[in-house]
Amino acid sequence: MQKGNTSARTVKWVACSAALAGAALAAAPGTVLARDTVTIGNPVAGNNGFGVVTENDAVLGSTESEGPVAVGGDLTFGSGYNVALHTAGSYVVGDDAQPTALLVGGKVDYAGSSQDGVLKVLSDGYVKVGDMTGGQALTTDANGASVNTRLVASGAGYDSTPRIELTTRQPADSVGPVSPMDFTSLFSTYRDRADSMAGCGNTVILRDTSGTPLPDQENIAVGANVAISLTSGETNVLHLTGEQLNNMDVLTFLNQPSADTPLLIVVDTTADGGDYTWHVPNLAGVSGTQAPYILWDFPDATQITIADGDTIEGTIYAPRAHVVDLDPSNIEGDVIVKSLVAGPLAGTSGEAVNAGEIHYFPFDANLTCDTEDETPTPTPTPTPTPTLTPTPTPTPTPTPTPTPTPTSTPTPTPTPTPTPTPTPTPTAPTTEPGTPTPPAPTTHAPHPGPDHSGPGHPGGNLADTGADTPTGPIAAAAACLVGAGAALTVWARRRRRGRHQA
Repeated sequence: MQKGNTSARTVKWVACSAALAGAALAAAPGTVLARDTVTIGNPVAGNNGFGVVTENDAVLGSTESEGPVAVGGDLTFGSGYNVALHTAGSYVVGDDAQPTALLVGGKVDYAGSSQDGVLKVLSDGYVKVGDMTGGQALTTDANGASVNTRLVASGAGYDSTPRIELTTRQPADSVGPVSPMDFTSLFSTYRDRADSMAGCGNTVILRDTSGTPLPDQENIAVGANVAISLTSGETNVLHLTGEQLNNMDVLTFLNQPSADTPLLIVVDTTADGGDYTWHVPNLAGVSGTQAPYILWDFPDATQITIADGDTIEGTIYAPRAHVVDLDPSNIEGDVIVKSLVAGPLAGTSGEAVNAGEIHYFPFDANLTCDTEDETPTPTPTPTPTPTLTPTPTPTPTPTPTPTPTPTSTPTPTPTPTPTPTPTPTPTAPTTEPGTPTPPAPTTHAPHPGPDHSGPGHPGGNLADTGADTPTGPIAAAAACLVGAGAALTVWARRRRRGRHQA
């Protein structure tokens, strides 16, 4: 074989390899977003069973928390507030005989509380105070008789107000000063979890009450009745802006969340500058039974005012926010916030604003979600080949295969002498008698893409996730294969003729 022929064939094989690589890439499905699975677990873990946890100060104006309360800063209270109406919780400090129902990391602000204020700690729960400055714990009355423990201002009597009164006799020295919880570290963890949950990809589709997806998932009309349906066996994630949430008059649950089908609602308050006034919609189809499996994440909010509306079912998770509750409706779930005003004191009148009750429905689900990378990556990954940019062939006709002859006969005349045969000049191929002409590849009209209409895809057809296969690179590859086959056929015939003539 001559060197010229070898070079020509080498070039053609490289070209065919490039075309085949291009065809393989062209035939690959469309791109999808890269996903990372994030395991969050229970976002409120570390709260030691307290239903209300604040990093900083809390004002408990009215009316009650049915579970235990932990305040990282100072505590101020109104005319009448109850803690641990249903349970004192399970957090026992040291050798205490009872769980701690009220924990104050700072001090009790008696001067700032309602002057007739009485905060009752029920269910025989204990109290822990980190800073006893300005206060004292009494276990005897004015007559010296042993009585249930009360916390009053320094120098004040057992029956004075404002006061914190227990339903059990807790040893005075066990009240404080003591700081068993690290609120700073805990809320650093809570903020990280809030950010992680904010990165979860949205999985819940907004629907009408018949279950049909809304054609516009972004713009929600004021007063809308929006419905959602949850996917069983996974964490369901719904992303809403503050405006979208406030525009809903009713949020209807077509099916209910559970321990293995929790609902995470991430509320973005960026457009509000982090200062959000919440008008709570009617949450139809859920109640306290489902509250332990619903969590409202406000990752970027710094101020939340619960102005009015219906009962909040689920945990409020706003570790960066100062939360003011002015809504007489209840909260059924945990409250995890930077600071809290639950029914603030009305000026100096001593009257508290009714903020409703905080019912004890601890969040009780583990969250796992997929995050979406904004950068698309091809899938599946192409097999290792040289980096080539496939160029579509303009027409699907085979590439002519040069033959090494300048004469009318395609086979060079062999000579008995060792004299080298002159290098042939490539010419257009000739069809040898008896050699079948390779058929031109047949192109097919593209088939219509799959129909994705249905309840899960609002607005009718959805673009197919696998891109239509381009025919250009595949046609080029087919042409290369046909041309290569023809060349091999001619070469084989020449070898046979050479043997016969020898």
